[in-house]
Amino acid sequence: MKQFILKNIVLVVILGLTLIGSIVLLFFVDGKRRTIDEAMATIEENARTIESIDSARKPNSVAESETRIKADTETLSKKNVQIYRHFGKPYRQALLKLLKNIASSAELSTELPLDPSLVAKPKPKVEPEETEEEVEEDEEEVAETKPATPAAPTDEEKAVFNPEKNLVVLAFDEDTLRAKLAEIYAEVHQESESSDDTFVIPDTIQSERTQLFEKLFDAIIEAPEAVDPARAEDFRKAAAAKFAQAFAIFRDDVQDLTLENVNDRVAHELFLDALGLPRLMRQRDCKNYIDYLYEKYLSSDIIPGLPEDDQIEKERLVVDFIYGKNLNRQALPVPEMVIPIIRNFQIKEDLFRRMKDSGIGRLISMTAGAFYGSTLDSDAEGPILSFTYTLEMMGTMDAFDKFINSLQGAYKNDRVYVIKDIKFSAPYEDLINANAVVATHMDSGANNTAVVRRNPAAGQVIPGAPPAGATAQQTAADQTATALVSTYELTDPHHPEYGQPLIGENRDEIKCTIVVNYLFYRADNITPQ
Repeated sequence: MKQFILKNIVLVVILGLTLIGSIVLLFFVDGKRRTIDEAMATIEENARTIESIDSARKPNSVAESETRIKADTETLSKKNVQIYRHFGKPYRQALLKLLKNIASSAELSTELPLDPSLVAKPKPKVEPEETEEEVEEDEEEVAETKPATPAAPTDEEKAVFNPEKNLVVLAFDEDTLRAKLAEIYAEVHQESESSDDTFVIPDTIQSERTQLFEKLFDAIIEAPEAVDPARAEDFRKAAAAKFAQAFAIFRDDVQDLTLENVNDRVAHELFLDALGLPRLMRQRDCKNYIDYLYEKYLSSDIIPGLPEDDQIEKERLVVDFIYGKNLNRQALPVPEMVIPIIRNFQIKEDLFRRMKDSGIGRLISMTAGAFYGSTLDSDAEGPILSFTYTLEMMGTMDAFDKFINSLQGAYKNDRVYVIKDIKFSAPYEDLINANAVVATHMDSGANNTAVVRRNPAAGQVIPGAPPAGATAQQTAADQTATALVSTYELTDPHHPEYGQPLIGENRDEIKCTIVVNYLFYRADNITPQ
């Protein structure tokens, strides 16, 4: 045995190490097995505990379950509305910024002049006259319970009510203002009389909208119940100054979205529009609105590629772009068209701005496919309207990339575009030139045959090799023919011109046709239009 071990010392060492390793592995396996057994025992124990708790607990009553289901449904509905408000609400970002500003304790500053109607001293409320008996009763009540003299305002209260430093804080959210406006609208709005239920725009629409804004403004600056009545007027003054500063910033923000001159009156209407009351105007005012924007488009460069040296062609293009087939430039729009006109103009201007910012070279045509908007399903009263536009443009691929990305990212500014179709093509002249190049290549390849020579000594074919005893003139002619074949060979991947574009080589002259849908959510509007 000893001799065997000495002769096989290596084998013995290996067997020994293997035995030791096996023992170690068995130890670890046993430890893992014990751990798994303990875990399974814990799981079984926890399962028994859960089962006993569930059996001891009574299920929710039907009423409690209904309450929870209703609460969850309401929460989901609110979340859906918040999502849908990204669909076609161009002034919402300015509104949310205004709400943030009036809730800030910091001093606001703006270079715009403030609306004087907002900073003027609020009119005192006219209380109804009391009878002599009521006055006597009030005097008796006052004599019985004399209120303590209001304490002097603290430094913080003085700061809050300081109109000069504009430090009052107004806490409102979007839903609260929407609900308040809907309440005021129900009180102020008067339906126009019509025998056939047609949509009629009252002549007083402008004064009605002004009244709506003033009442909403009064509700915003009203002192809350927690404020001491003796300082309520100071609160209203400071709140009016605060709102005026924030509203001037709002007006500046919406001015960046439109060519229209956003004066105080227009800003009031756009503020109501942001809260769910679509902008509306008399037919004559709507025509003036269109004509005003027409002149603005002529004098600005917002529409890409308008000719500068041909005024007649420039006017024709602008008329086609903004009037289209739905509007008669000379006639007044019918009442039902006023709100769709304003919406279409908002959408078109946004598209013009995105084209310009993306570097589009020229807008060839713009066709509106659904002037009044079409629902996404068969329900005529569906919550979402879709406005379809077909755009033909000339420009570079980089510009089209930027424009498409701009449309896809428009939801960040509460606009939603859905691109339905994209088609790229080269100009007709470029296509003709490309066809000519291809024909030339094919003709050259057919008329010029490669010169192939055989090496008689090795019995091999050598492309382009001169035959034995060939003259220098014959060799030069053969090399020229071979070079021609190489130059016009379209399928030779080793050729330096292989893969060069034949169509669209001039990348500044690519034509792009895009069909895009603009989605507008109308379900939470105060009016059904």
